[in-house]
Amino acid sequence: MKTSKRVCAALVAVVMIGGVLAPLTATAQQTQTPPPEPAARGPYQPTEGDRIGANFLNVIYVPGKGIVCGAGAGAATLIMLLTFGSAYHAAVEIFNEGCGGKWKLTPYDVAAKRTPEEPY
Repeated sequence: MKTSKRVCAALVAVVMIGGVLAPLTATAQQTQTPPPEPAARGPYQPTEGDRIGANFLNVIYVPGKGIVCGAGAGAATLIMLLTFGSAYHAAVEIFNEGCGGKWKLTPYDVAAKRTPEEPY
């Protein structure tokens, strides 16, 4: 029993001394390393996940865009035939709604970032 009391007393003494000296070593470590400077950020570079996501989504997006464009072209033709060409503004808007815009998604589209060529 006497040995365990001595061991416990030694452990308590080590913990007490370590607790007193711990703040000194912590502040010494903090003052030695200066904080890193922020790196200059260039234009956004898409990650590999953005590239894979764009390729995966294009499997559905491109054929879907073709279907919507075809339906818009058919609807525009039908409007032009039914109105004898007097509703060409509406027909052009329907056609442009289906066939306008991007036909292929890019990694920048998936990341919702601007390409370096796009203006702010």
